[in-house]
Amino acid sequence: MMVLSGQREFIEHEKIMTRSIPRLICILLIASTQGQAKGAEPTMPAAEFTFEQYEVVIGSGERQTVLTGFLFGGAIADLAVVSIDENGDRRLRIYAFGDGTWVLVLDATLRPEVLFVDVANIGGHDRLIEYEPGRLNWFDPESATERALVAVTSNFNPPRSGEIPHVDVTRDVNGDERDDLVVPDVDGFWVFVQMSDGAFADPVRVGPSTEMSRIYGADGYRYGPWSQSRVHKIDYNRDGRRDLVFWNADHFEVHLQDERGLFTPQAETFTTDVAFDSDNFSSLATGDMMGKVLHSLSDMNGDGVADLMTFSLEGRNISSKRSTYEVHFGTPTADGGIVFAPEVGAAFQSDGSIQLGMDRHDFDRDGQVDLMLTTIDLDFLEGSLWKSIKGFMGDDIWLDLEFYHMEEGRYPDTPDAIRRIALDGVPSHREPGSVSLDIVLRGATHERRRTQKSWPRAFNSTLLIGDVTGDGLSDLLIGDHPRHLDVFVGVPGPDLFSQQPQDVAVAVPNDEEYTWLMDLNKDGKQDVLMHHPFTLRDAHGARKLPPGTEPHRVTVLIAR
Repeated sequence: MMVLSGQREFIEHEKIMTRSIPRLICILLIASTQGQAKGAEPTMPAAEFTFEQYEVVIGSGERQTVLTGFLFGGAIADLAVVSIDENGDRRLRIYAFGDGTWVLVLDATLRPEVLFVDVANIGGHDRLIEYEPGRLNWFDPESATERALVAVTSNFNPPRSGEIPHVDVTRDVNGDERDDLVVPDVDGFWVFVQMSDGAFADPVRVGPSTEMSRIYGADGYRYGPWSQSRVHKIDYNRDGRRDLVFWNADHFEVHLQDERGLFTPQAETFTTDVAFDSDNFSSLATGDMMGKVLHSLSDMNGDGVADLMTFSLEGRNISSKRSTYEVHFGTPTADGGIVFAPEVGAAFQSDGSIQLGMDRHDFDRDGQVDLMLTTIDLDFLEGSLWKSIKGFMGDDIWLDLEFYHMEEGRYPDTPDAIRRIALDGVPSHREPGSVSLDIVLRGATHERRRTQKSWPRAFNSTLLIGDVTGDGLSDLLIGDHPRHLDVFVGVPGPDLFSQQPQDVAVAVPNDEEYTWLMDLNKDGKQDVLMHHPFTLRDAHGARKLPPGTEPHRVTVLIAR
């Protein structure tokens, strides 16, 4: 057992929390288990809650992009729909809430060079922002005109024709609770810090080039280049401000944050005696699938100093594969920096499974960081005739979600709660019965998913974490069936979630990228949005008709 006395570091939540299987976040204690959820005392049944359901038809079209934001400044968020029509024009339609539902209030044509869009809060107002080569603009809904925002270049190219994707280029990078711009380019990110008056400071180029191949395989239209930035946010010089650090071939580079919230254009450098092959996780998904990579920089023992963690895969055969996290604790230096111990301060290995991802949250808002670890049994990674027969009959591949609740600075030896989620949603016939390790390591959005013949729908099950009840506790939403959504309500104590889910009868999109959470009416409860590109589906949720022949729908579930 590892004691983390006084740990109070909180991980910044993504704007939209979705499962990205290969994304490996820091972990201190890993205890793989196949048992049921641990817990000595039974928890009280969770209070019942309801969703108020709305259906919004947004018209036909092969591809449409849906975004949400308070674009008109009302009490309820608007729906923005961006598409390319049959004439090649970029169209924007905004639906505002009125007369008991969302109704069309604006239909405009965007500039012909627009490549992607996002929503950012600028100067206290939600704005639809658009990228065209050489600059970002924002759309003014009052005048239906586009206004220049910043001059910038980006190397993101929409991977599919006929589509204007939603590319997440906003992030609070300096911790001042304002949206900054993080625009990917060929040799790093252009970082624009938003000032108190809503203006953006001159950009700073940060980080190595982004590995776009790891996001271009998304089934939906939402892309997050910053998730593959390999830029770490730590307080390097211990002045209480967040700095940006990245690995560059054989050394670290750090852009320090100053008292104005800006980052220095010129990076300082420092080295480490900790050995690893690279900071590129994709290297583990090729060849013999062995090696060690830089995993993260984060304060893991609560002493206010960042630590270094590596992730490694060993074993030439699947049966002998094991994954290991190794922590090298950081120590302040006399010149105001950090040095990482060359020896391993803690090493954690899985037993009979491979660790695929871990997220850190304060699920019960007790001020301590809890863990969610995703694992897959080694048995699922090896094929056989018997497994092929079972797969043909409908047996599915399962991922374990293991939850560890921290109490008094301690993680338990075994998970406090375990949930399972199907690799590709509802069990179906003619599945392989096993999955290869390279597919698992490439994960949910790698571009090779488009051409792989095995498991083309892997990692599509909906998994969301958010507070839909408004009680301050995180709830777990799982949708691996096309006709209902399971909601495990958050409960106080180590169990974290209710033992039995509340079943919400609703059609669930066949990929998690079409479902997300947002507080649409500012009542402190997160609501559920589902974009349905089609309506007629087979028993396993797949479309029956060609794309574009049915009107798109948005299902809105308002938490009550």
